[in-house]
Amino acid sequence: MTDLKRLPSIVTLQHIAKLSISDDKPVLFDYWTASLEKKALVGVRTTGEKLLVKSADEYTSPIAKFYKSENEYIIVTENSIYLVCASIPTKKIS
Repeated sequence: MTDLKRLPSIVTLQHIAKLSISDDKPVLFDYWTASLEKKALVGVRTTGEKLLVKSADEYTSPIAKFYKSENEYIIVTENSIYLVCASIPTKKIS
């Protein structure tokens, strides 16, 4: 399977399910494919606040927690839980 068609690991999916149940937050895969295609990034504002970003108009609420599992990051924001590839780039944003 090519990396662009790669699915998250079973272990990561189990972790994300537990987190979703315990935190009562939905799991969103909006950024999964974009992270594999390098079309999404973790944006860091000058204040240190971090967000998942696809474009100037499409980004998440601030990231509260990062968890590393296998080759993925589980990212928890105020309202949701996102799953992205661990090779997602980080960039300063304004």
